[in-house]
This record gives sequence, C-alpha cells and structure tokens, in this order.
Amino acid sequence: MATSARTVADDRWATEADLIAALKAGDSQAFCALVDALHAPLVRLASLYVSRATAEDAVQDGWVSVVRSIDKFEGRASVRTWVFRIVLNRVHTLARKEARMAPFATAGSESEPRPSVEPHRLAHPVLGAHYWADVPVRWDLLPEEELISAEVRSVVADALQRLPGAQREVVSMRDLEGWSSEETCEALGISAVNQRVLLHRGRTALRALLEEFLNDR
Repeated sequence: MATSARTVADDRWATEADLIAALKAGDSQAFCALVDALHAPLVRLASLYVSRATAEDAVQDGWVSVVRSIDKFEGRASVRTWVFRIVLNRVHTLARKEARMAPFATAGSESEPRPSVEPHRLAHPVLGAHYWADVPVRWDLLPEEELISAEVRSVVADALQRLPGAQREVVSMRDLEGWSSEETCEALGISAVNQRVLLHRGRTALRALLEEFLNDR
C-alpha cells in the first residue's frame, strides 16, 4: 500500500487493510464510519469549484460509485485517496460544464508563468536584486485574535477562490485538510515536482493577498 495512514481512526479496524476488508464484506458500520470521516472534507474540496448544492450532489454521486466499485479496489492506495479521486473526477466534470475551470490535465501549466514574488519586492535600494525591499510582515507577532478573526478567515477564503484550480486543490489538501505531499500527489495524479510548484505558488499568492490586507489595517 502506498501509504500507511489510516482513513478511519477507529479501533474496530486496526489497519487500513481491516477497513478495506470490512467495506468489501458489506459492513454498514465501516461504510458509515468512512462517510463520517470523509464527507465534510469532500464537500469542502468540491465547493472550491461548484456551488454548495452541486458539491453535495457530486459527493453523494461519489459515494454511490464507492459502493458500486469497492470490490474492485485493490488497496494500492489508502481508501481516503481512492474516494477523493472518485469524487474529484465527478467534480471536474460538473465544473467544466459550468465553465468554471479548465481541464485538470492542464494542472500546473500556465501560458504566462508568473514569478512567486513580484520582482519589485526583491529589489533592495542598497543591496540590489534578490533582496527584500521591505521585510515581510511578521505574522507571528500579530495578536492571535487578529489572525483568527472572521474577517481574516473571509479574506483567506476569498483569496483561495482566486487561485488557479490546480493550486486551489493542492493548497486546500495540504494546508486545510492536512494531507501529506505523497497523498496529495496520489489523489490528484500529479508528480511530486508539480505538487511542490503548485503548493509554493498557491501559498505565495495567498500570503501576498493576506499581507496586503493586514498591512492596510
């Protein structure tokens, strides 16, 4: 199996293999535990591309596909990764119909690659190129209540929606859902290098937007 992470943290299924066996045996408790563990993050990810109602429908369709195809699951990846791939395929199809995203086959490809940091920010008046003109804001020195305020969360959510589709997925899975780089690559079907590039660009864009907001306060 590609990852040792447990999809469902429940002692009734001590290992991922035990969970898979229970699902294939038609164990309703195992399936309910799987839904409890994954439904909310699946809807959150789907909502990056389609309306909340459409996201719910896409995830429900995904669960139907899971039930129908569990016998064919070979366990080369975690159940979580497998379920996410099923749902993502459905979401991508729906999103393309709504003309809200490009096919994911273009993930990481940009017709006009942009620098991670605007060039003028790395042009110090004395030290020259490649040095920060102004030191980035130290967010760790800001009051905690300011960083976790509803207003800041709203800014982050809006900024996330502005990212290109592939970056949104990678940042959401890595930083919001806590996936490892290996799981993210596996779920999205991308290379480790591509994942790192998408994550770096996405994080940089989010930081720039949030930094602008915090500096203006």
